[in-house]
Amino acid sequence: MLAAVHWLFVYGTLMPGRLRWPHVAGVVAETRPATVTGTLYDTGRGYPALLLTGSSAVEGVLLGVRDEDAPGVLTLLDEVEGPEYRRARVTTADGTPASTYEWVGDRNGFAVLAGRWDRSDER
Repeated sequence: MLAAVHWLFVYGTLMPGRLRWPHVAGVVAETRPATVTGTLYDTGRGYPALLLTGSSAVEGVLLGVRDEDAPGVLTLLDEVEGPEYRRARVTTADGTPASTYEWVGDRNGFAVLAGRWDRSDER
């Protein structure tokens, strides 16, 4: 494991190979599967939404971003994710503290998912 890393838990378009992966790919030093507790929704808009309430295991990926790159990446992601998400701190099932993006927008019409977002990127 890396000594100086900031962990980012991602569960949708920021995962490796997905639509927004290029935003972070150049600064990710390590990846590994992870889960957090919450509720995952399909927004019907081509990306998922995570609420850190509920008791489901939400599957995703931990991205290890070098500490020196973390402030810039998080600032960029704050803009990319927009006003319907807020940056939050989580602890994964294996005890790793990480940043993630939690949905704070309207959930009207969203479908609850069974812990994993399986849609392929359509854009």
